[in-house]
Amino acid sequence: MPSFDLRMQHTSLQFSDHVDQHEHDVKTLFGTGQAFPIKTGTEAGPGPGGTNNKELLEHYADEYHHAINFAGDSWVAVDRSIVVPKSLKKEDVFLVSNDMQQVTRGSDRILATMSFEHAKPGVGRIHIGATHYPTKGAKPGDPNHDMNIICAEKISKWLAKVGHGADLAFVNGDFNMPDRTLDFALGGNFTSMADELKAWQSTGHGPIDGMCSYDRDGRVSAKHWNVLDDSELKMFSDHYACRGVWEIWLRKVAR
Repeated sequence: MPSFDLRMQHTSLQFSDHVDQHEHDVKTLFGTGQAFPIKTGTEAGPGPGGTNNKELLEHYADEYHHAINFAGDSWVAVDRSIVVPKSLKKEDVFLVSNDMQQVTRGSDRILATMSFEHAKPGVGRIHIGATHYPTKGAKPGDPNHDMNIICAEKISKWLAKVGHGADLAFVNGDFNMPDRTLDFALGGNFTSMADELKAWQSTGHGPIDGMCSYDRDGRVSAKHWNVLDDSELKMFSDHYACRGVWEIWLRKVAR
């Protein structure tokens, strides 16, 4: 059965960076990431001193012909060249209120999503979400663990809903827990690319960022996972750029 490489990029930005640093990072992500037409990230929005990297993300998404969607501080961008015209939908899924957060500052946790029919015949409809788990919630007993459980449960519910039939569903994010020793899904229905390949790499603060597929998508398997540290791709963010490839088994297309 023929297959197709679905390429993705994920990067968690840093609110506290100066506007010049934001511009460098966002321009770098779009400019060097043209071979990775699906892009996700976190920490989009206003920062100190009136900075707002969301405006930069919108600008460079437009310059590089991407559609982009924001929810909370998460974002999804897709190169329009891989989208069947008029098939794209931008949505979001509310996960948990910031009022639950016991320690650290933050905002409501909302899953940014985008779906579209892929221009490659046989791939089908793709659903991609981006999330940002709270810090200090990795393990039972951690003050924000209950928030992360709710996030994982609602993401699993969303994946099951949109990943039915031949549709394919993915979620990327800053999960704020070490992928090698803990489960991003917290018992849910999605598995990280690094777990599948057993190829964990630090994304800046340990292996806490990742790309995940819905466990019931039988046409999807992880092919390649790579984290580019500052010696490979200079970023001012405290997280590194992540790039991955999923192998998609193509459906038969009626002639």
